[in-house]
Amino acid sequence: MKVGFLVLVLILEPWRPQAWGAWGVNLLTRWRLFLFARMPRVGAVLWLGVVGFPLLLMTGVQSGLGWLHLGALVPLLVLGLGIDLRGPLSHLRQGGMQIPPYSEPNQSVRAVLDEGILGSYQRFFAPLFWFFLLPGGWGPLLYCGTALLVEAEPDGLFYRRMQAGLDWIPVRLLALTFALVGDFEEALYAWRDPDRLFLSSQELLQAVVHGALGSGQANGGNGPFEALEADQLTSAEGLIWRAVVLWGVSAGLATALLGGR
Repeated sequence: MKVGFLVLVLILEPWRPQAWGAWGVNLLTRWRLFLFARMPRVGAVLWLGVVGFPLLLMTGVQSGLGWLHLGALVPLLVLGLGIDLRGPLSHLRQGGMQIPPYSEPNQSVRAVLDEGILGSYQRFFAPLFWFFLLPGGWGPLLYCGTALLVEAEPDGLFYRRMQAGLDWIPVRLLALTFALVGDFEEALYAWRDPDRLFLSSQELLQAVVHGALGSGQANGGNGPFEALEADQLTSAEGLIWRAVVLWGVSAGLATALLGGR
């Protein structure tokens, strides 16, 4: 059923009003600001208020609608409001239009690429991973709520540890996906480079993407953080779409093998 939800959301994505993509985040942001003014700034306590309470509320609503055989509407709505693929792809496309196609490699290309890749991960792939792994619509709400707290309080150790734990598996799964649908040799070199053993999960993902685009060192390049050209932003957009297809097919196969659960 969840695979069907994903297909439906992706089909309707081009016609979904852009404001809808920010509606869920804005609602969580207002709830966070409301609690910030009324609760102690204790990491675990505030996280339970910002993320835990909406999870329990959503579960109760879904159970109530289940009596009317409408419980499936809740995870569908959460998925539709919790993932956004169009925004990161638009960022890459607009960045490619603003930078001359064959200009010299520069930091602006790298910044657009890294932001687009990280945005696609945080706003689409990570919430989608937890959507399939956790029951109902828990996944997108859990990840997006935690990421929102990290963004609001970057120095919050508890929030950063929570996000690091939530990132560990999906980041590496997505990095493997990019390696499979891109330049595998370059991506593997970037992944296993001993100089990058201590990168964060998201920095590792960016390094692998640079390699998957063929800008690594395995074939004599200048390194996955250097040789980037503007036309590679278009290649990155194609890389993301191939990863979406591979994840969708894999989720469908996994669902079929598990008997549709």
